[in-house]
Amino acid sequence: MIEDFIDTMETEEIFDNPVTQQLSQQVERILGIKVTNTALEKLHDHLNRTLGASFFEKPGAYQHIFASSEVTFDLARLLTVNETYFFREPAHFNLLLRNLLPALSTRGRPVRICSAATSIGCEAYSIAMVVDYYNRTTAPISSILDAFDINKEVIKTAREGRYNRNAFRDDGSQWQNLLDRYVFPTGNTLMVHPSLPKKVHFYPYNIMDGLPPESYDLIFFRNAFIYFAPESRMRVLDILVNALIPGGVLVMGISETAAVDHPLLGNCFHEDAFYFQKKSASLPERVTLPRVIKQTPAPAVQSRKKPEPLPRKTGLTIESKRIAEIIADEHNAVLITEKILALLPSKLPREKSAVIAAMGNELIIAVISLINREDFSQADAVLSLIEQYDTSAYTNFLRGEYFYHKNRPQDAEYYYNASIKQDNAFWPAFYRVTSLTAKENHVRYAYNLKQALESIEQGKHQCYEACIGGFSPDYYRQALEKQVRR
Repeated sequence: MIEDFIDTMETEEIFDNPVTQQLSQQVERILGIKVTNTALEKLHDHLNRTLGASFFEKPGAYQHIFASSEVTFDLARLLTVNETYFFREPAHFNLLLRNLLPALSTRGRPVRICSAATSIGCEAYSIAMVVDYYNRTTAPISSILDAFDINKEVIKTAREGRYNRNAFRDDGSQWQNLLDRYVFPTGNTLMVHPSLPKKVHFYPYNIMDGLPPESYDLIFFRNAFIYFAPESRMRVLDILVNALIPGGVLVMGISETAAVDHPLLGNCFHEDAFYFQKKSASLPERVTLPRVIKQTPAPAVQSRKKPEPLPRKTGLTIESKRIAEIIADEHNAVLITEKILALLPSKLPREKSAVIAAMGNELIIAVISLINREDFSQADAVLSLIEQYDTSAYTNFLRGEYFYHKNRPQDAEYYYNASIKQDNAFWPAFYRVTSLTAKENHVRYAYNLKQALESIEQGKHQCYEACIGGFSPDYYRQALEKQVRR
């Protein structure tokens, strides 16, 4: 009894200490995490061991704690529980396979998915398995999968891809066949297939620092909301909603959905799964996820007369087959892109014409990668360099893509037409022009459809699909033929 009384007194001293209280407030402000009594005791014990008892005698001492991101990440590790497993809440993965991926596969660009607060990576790998399964059994879909967590230790585990058996539930569910395909035993642990870590970009990050606007088609943020203080939850929701494209989808944990109330999120239901869709005036109430072009005023342009092709310069070595091979290897494409960005602009040699010419493939790959991840500022910088040496059909098409994704359709059409003038077999340009003129004169649209189909037939072996999403020419041909039959 005396020992219990002493323990109670010590605990009350922890909570009453002004430094501890201030630290608790800072944790909630910076990390958004709700500091429970148990968590606060753990935090107090950790700081007592690492910094000594005198730390709690210094008013304002907590301010020095958050000056270091390393210490901040370390504190987050103490305050969160990383209990998770593969295919947790399986209804969400059924939603992904049967509803979301079929809708997202209609886009003409890679689909961006985020596993936020991913913990040890079970959720991210489960998503990667479902996407790969969809690719093999249904239709090809190019995707980019980011996964982050504030805890650096769990990110290390995720990158390694090695788990104990607690990360799996042998329940005989429909997902067991995927686990059998992608997970194998090694000693007393289980490893994910070596191909999976290459499909996921794991990195440590604090969601309270915000996410890039309109950067994801789909965000999984499950079973993490409970850790956030009530006053931090709306801020987190604002961050997530801001990171979704119009019509993008947010998936929360089953027990958390009732707590989600945001003016820009619409409630949706598919079979056994509730989820949320970012509202957009141009979208139907139920999810279909078509490509959405933001309704921003188009810049003033001159009359839409048929443009003459730009003076042609072919100063770069551009090999479509080689570009396609590298773009298919996402990891390699990222490395090449970072290499190009590191060289621009000052690190290129003064006598650089020959160097630039030899780097043609790498420059083109960088532009494609940057446009795919919607980094338009960097894409413009690399394109501008290319255009000093090359204005061939390939370069003009990519400048068209730049304007297309910037929602400047008239400028995009100008460069697509320039590409067409230079190469009748450059079918991606025909395909884009057809889509841009779909709502115009029916006769012109029918003519463009015919031209696009003929161009695909001429250029189907040129590997041009690498610059327009990576799907095969047959995929685009079938899409156009459906339009012809309507």
